[in-house]
Amino acid sequence: MMMRRYNLPSVNALTAFEAVARLQGFARAAAELNTSQPAISRHIRNLELRLGAPLFDRSGSQIRLTRKGEGFYASVVQALDGLQRAAGEFVKPETGVTITCSYSVSHLLLLPRHSALRAALGAETELRFVTAEYNLTGAAIDTGADIVFEYSQIPPEREHVAVCKEEVKPVGTPEIIAQASFALKNGGTPPGLLSLRQENFGWLRWEDWQEGCGIMRAWPQADSFDNYVFLLEAAAQGRGLALGWRGFADPYLERGQLAELPGAWFSRDTCLYARLTRFGAQNPAARKCLALLEDIRQLRDFRSATDKAT
Repeated sequence: MMMRRYNLPSVNALTAFEAVARLQGFARAAAELNTSQPAISRHIRNLELRLGAPLFDRSGSQIRLTRKGEGFYASVVQALDGLQRAAGEFVKPETGVTITCSYSVSHLLLLPRHSALRAALGAETELRFVTAEYNLTGAAIDTGADIVFEYSQIPPEREHVAVCKEEVKPVGTPEIIAQASFALKNGGTPPGLLSLRQENFGWLRWEDWQEGCGIMRAWPQADSFDNYVFLLEAAAQGRGLALGWRGFADPYLERGQLAELPGAWFSRDTCLYARLTRFGAQNPAARKCLALLEDIRQLRDFRSATDKAT
């Protein structure tokens, strides 16, 4: 019989590393894992000594993964999710749907419609979410996800639906929108622009908007963010003008926290797609969920009808 000997870091060290990378903070990781910050720091230090390379860049105000750290993180997520899925098989319900997506998709698109999705799928279907930075969602697909969200100008080959077409326009608080409108008409002082500084994977940036619409070219940058949710929160606090993607910015617009700059929505050929994985293609509940996601706004109407019925 073939013998196997594994020389691996402890699971506690790997879960500590995953939490620090995902939450971008030692204190937040310690709180989530119900341990102390020094214990988390020891795990990370021992990992870096064992691997012979730094996993985090601590030079700035935020903790960031190094390039090697990003590669290691993708492998750790895949391994831990695989272990979690294997352990979950013992208590896995008969039906369930696992969705893999970025934090922005989870928080801005799916969370407001979570109750409607669950009601439409039925009480017997468990709905699970695996979230990660967009460039790392692919690592979670092979762990058993049924549906994955991805941006593309080309429709996926596997069975899919287009959840959101890329339709974008500037949004801000009513005061910021008034300031921007006055600046466009009369040349007054414009508000600052809020932008994403994370690596771009196809979504529209201010440079694309300015090139396509021919306005706001000399407007100053106010701040930049690593996460679109944080960016919209900053816009809702009146800290500048943001690019609002229809669908993602809807909750803020509906609550009146953000308003639209007058004018048409700017559109390109990029879409946010939800597609089945090879696991989802064999899961009837995943196919039903995919059909529900085809019209994301329909879920809001379903929720409203359900609330009225109850």
